[in-house]
Amino acid sequence: MRLSLFIAWRYLFSKKKQNAINIISAISVVGVTVGTTALIVVLSVFNGMDMLLQESTDSFTPDLVVFPAEGKYAVFDSAFCNRLEASPDIASCHQVIEEKALARYGDYTTPVVVKGVDGAYLEDSGFAAHILDGVPVLKSSDGYEALLGYGVAAQLRLSLSSLRPLVCYYPDKNAAPTVAALNTRPIYPAAFFSVQQEIDDRYIVADLQFARDLFKTGDKVSKMELRLVNPDRLQEVKEQVSVLAGSNYRVEDKYELNGAFYAMMKAEKLAVFFILLFILLIASFNIVGSISMLILDKKKDLQTYRALGMTRKGLVSVFRTEGCLITIGGALLGLILGTGICFIQEKYGIVTLGSGSYIVDAYPVQLVAGDVVAVMAAVLAIGYAASCFPVHYLIKRFTLESKK
Repeated sequence: MRLSLFIAWRYLFSKKKQNAINIISAISVVGVTVGTTALIVVLSVFNGMDMLLQESTDSFTPDLVVFPAEGKYAVFDSAFCNRLEASPDIASCHQVIEEKALARYGDYTTPVVVKGVDGAYLEDSGFAAHILDGVPVLKSSDGYEALLGYGVAAQLRLSLSSLRPLVCYYPDKNAAPTVAALNTRPIYPAAFFSVQQEIDDRYIVADLQFARDLFKTGDKVSKMELRLVNPDRLQEVKEQVSVLAGSNYRVEDKYELNGAFYAMMKAEKLAVFFILLFILLIASFNIVGSISMLILDKKKDLQTYRALGMTRKGLVSVFRTEGCLITIGGALLGLILGTGICFIQEKYGIVTLGSGSYIVDAYPVQLVAGDVVAVMAAVLAIGYAASCFPVHYLIKRFTLESKK
């Protein structure tokens, strides 16, 4: 064991002349422990929330989307579609029409986005898991049926028990420019879904042929939505699909489609990390006080060490090591507490969200190794800086005084 580490270890656990030094040292360890625990727990909760939001939107947002290179609609080449469907990396491939329209039910109207999909879409996307009420069907013997976002249904004051259909309106571009130049199509509500508020307030999911009739697109569609067998290979598959698409189509992944959403989540997490880090930085001033008082308490020991031949650098190393031991002790305790709290919450859901209609009953948490490493590195760096701050100044001052 290095001499500086041996002395620092003895100082850490030995009884000081001034009891206040022991108290401040304990407070320093507690401060680092609480700060480290808070960082790990809060970041894990953010990860859990992010994971929950991504899971809820993934059923509505595919892994990859292929758009026409020009214009809003296009007839996708059959050879291109066959290659996509034959790819072992692509689990499902669906042609989709997505366009804004006006929905009316009784005396209420609201702008909506009609998403026309084929029958297999609901099963492949796992969309049925987000149905709040009703049966997820798009077509029956009575005609076309729709899945409405819960927000859309609330705006239209719509009930599934009603036998009256809602009506969708869209401008007929081929008709004369009159007020009545609108395409109208009735559709019966089959179910309500809830994915995310922004989606719930805007979207109606309907049969692909209904969308073609309403928007007069013929065989053209807005896009092709692809879901992957292994989402971890997203970038590789995207490059492969881009090569197949050539210049006729453009390919975007889910992170590009929801760029603002993912950027917001990262920004919020980063902001909270730095706020808690700043609080930890303030708490680290306890380490400065503890080391400063320890140096004053061991002033006579410094003279003894100097007489025995210890250099100023060695003296600095002793007390800097003392500060690092305080930081490491607090960081390890915080790591154990933080990971323990997250594990218990993840397994048993001790802290609940309270009464209300939530997707989950308890706060979701997810421990990420990269976050834990970043927290530990930041805590140790702050502790090291706090240890160095008083040591160099005080050791230099006392060694100069001893020469006089």
